[in-house]
Amino acid sequence: MKPSIRWGIIGCGLIAPKFFHALENTGEGQVVAAASKSIRRAKRFGKKTGVERVYGSYQEMLDREQLDAVYIANTHAEHAAAAKLCLNRGLPVLVEKAFTRNAKEAAEVITLARNKKLFCMEAMWTRFNPATAKVRALLAEGAIGEVTRLTAAFCVLMPPCMKTMPWNRMYSPRFAGGALLDIGVYPIAYARMVFGEPPQKITGSADLAWTGVDKTSEYRFEYSGGRQADLITSFVRQRPREAVITGTQGNICVPHFSGAERLIITRSGCAPETIECGAPGFEYEIREVHRCLREGLIESPLMPLDETLETMRTMDALRAQWGMKYPGE
Repeated sequence: MKPSIRWGIIGCGLIAPKFFHALENTGEGQVVAAASKSIRRAKRFGKKTGVERVYGSYQEMLDREQLDAVYIANTHAEHAAAAKLCLNRGLPVLVEKAFTRNAKEAAEVITLARNKKLFCMEAMWTRFNPATAKVRALLAEGAIGEVTRLTAAFCVLMPPCMKTMPWNRMYSPRFAGGALLDIGVYPIAYARMVFGEPPQKITGSADLAWTGVDKTSEYRFEYSGGRQADLITSFVRQRPREAVITGTQGNICVPHFSGAERLIITRSGCAPETIECGAPGFEYEIREVHRCLREGLIESPLMPLDETLETMRTMDALRAQWGMKYPGE
């Protein structure tokens, strides 16, 4: 039997229970402890999941627990500090997207992980889902010819009550809020996967909230040979969350691309074909982390750190165009 991997969680917000249940589903590990800066929040997490050992201090959890890896799920602004805390304790980390606030912080975390020869990966769960794996395979075999264009949208409409809460993290510069880092990272990372390289030219526009972060933002990326990506993200608009990859010999439509179950491929001269891919889930990225840990890898070939850094640089370039800075930058 494969040894059970002992996980700790830093950050006990909405996404942490999803990770907990997905890890349980893999049968390959367990969450043995969780920590939040708020002991009340940590206790709520413990009550919801059954994790008995919860802490109101990250440091205390790392001091007391015997862990094999740590899942970092606090706010973007705190990812870098939490990752460094764990890496300096010799612990591998899986860091929620967006990886950090900016490329400078990302480079520091990546350098530390590489110097210490410890596993580190961005938790871009979309990358590991069956539908995404199928898209990668189709592109690799040239199923639609050469890719010329990508369009993708990730827009969600927050509940009306949330819009009246100025302390909501989506509106908060202190928490590195805004649509770009929270949900814009999905289509941006998807474009990096589809084209296999960072864009040569980056342009974007943003509708900024009164707090100074983007509520809605649009991006155009240009690549060699006239290829381009047109992307949009928003937490105040609703629209289909799909990606369309256009090639010289057809196209691939991926409904709800961040968590797709199927895709539709249309080849030149052929009727559209729907390909069922199976349900998405955090389980796939967790299994990839476990595989890398068992094999002694310090990076995943499916989500390499250089690619994460390129995505952070792309988002930095967009924010620079809008004059959008976070406190402390």
